[in-house]
Amino acid sequence: MEYSIRLAEKEDISVLLNVRNNKDLFTTYLNQQEKKEVYLLVAEMDRSTIMGFGLLKLNSNNFSPKLSDLYVNENYRGNGIGSVLIRHREKLARKLGYSEIFVSVDPIGNPKMIKLLTKLGYKRITEPYSRTTLFHTEDGTTYQKTYTRVDLKRSLNFTSM
Repeated sequence: MEYSIRLAEKEDISVLLNVRNNKDLFTTYLNQQEKKEVYLLVAEMDRSTIMGFGLLKLNSNNFSPKLSDLYVNENYRGNGIGSVLIRHREKLARKLGYSEIFVSVDPIGNPKMIKLLTKLGYKRITEPYSRTTLFHTEDGTTYQKTYTRVDLKRSLNFTSM
């Protein structure tokens, strides 16, 4: 399967909605990207098929960046797209001058992500803790939920990825 990774553009919103139906979320991300607060990367087969996306959040206080919102369409899972999206965001963070990167994951709701991140060299830095946040459904509505998180980090000080 051939695909490429690139930065999302405003024109991608209609295609991104096929991956996750939340126009407000993507509009916010793309507006933040214009301000260089986040970088939204997409995996695409062609201009009409976005298979997944991942967000790199930058912190205005010069703290290390954070991986966020990795999502691969169910039809394309198991092809390494998630790993490639993670690696591309790591390369971008390193290019921007950062030496480490963080990620926060729900170990109960997403144990596969913990396994993938561990395989990619991420180390757990916290014990599980509870957090309440706003979630978005596929139809674009929102709801509040308390869930468990664990934080992991990875050094970006290496010569190859």
